[in-house]
Amino acid sequence: MKLSNLILLSIVTIAFFYIYLWDNNTVAPLYLIFLLVCYIYNTYTKDVNSSHITLFILLMTLAEYIVFISGLLSLEVTDENRKYQGALIFGTQVLFSIMTFFILIFRVQISRMISNSKKIKLTNFDGLFHWLFLYSGVIAFLALIEHLARHLLGLRSITIIYDSYEALVYIAWALNSGLLLSMMIISTKNAQEPHLSN
Repeated sequence: MKLSNLILLSIVTIAFFYIYLWDNNTVAPLYLIFLLVCYIYNTYTKDVNSSHITLFILLMTLAEYIVFISGLLSLEVTDENRKYQGALIFGTQVLFSIMTFFILIFRVQISRMISNSKKIKLTNFDGLFHWLFLYSGVIAFLALIEHLARHLLGLRSITIIYDSYEALVYIAWALNSGLLLSMMIISTKNAQEPHLSN
């Protein structure tokens, strides 16, 4: 099986798996565990670039998860605070997505600030990951706009993003997981090539 087909198959499989579970209390911890495993693997193989990319995604995803599960952002919704609560939830998700987007845009510079490794360089994957977080930010922003239109303007029939929000988020997580797997496979293959030629 060609590498590109394997990568595409892994992305589709992960997407179906996340969407099939359809419970954020299950999918989010699984996604975080997956990110942690990727980080440990990249650290073990001493791939500093892949390790840093994974670490930044892991830390930002974990920080967002902690905000929501710790009670820092209350998820208790009553009729009178529904409009504020939804705006706060979607606004927080926009903020984390955009922060992660910029961290990944400037990943090489940030990596050089925290590490003395001479191997830090721009990789092909540096040009991909930030787009997924831009996508996530746009989805959360559209959900915020839709939420405000429903609760402030009384346009109750607008539920395009709301009805499919979790699936749209899970698709981003699946694409991110597939890219991380691809990065690890290609990095491992590239690391083995010099040994194969000897």
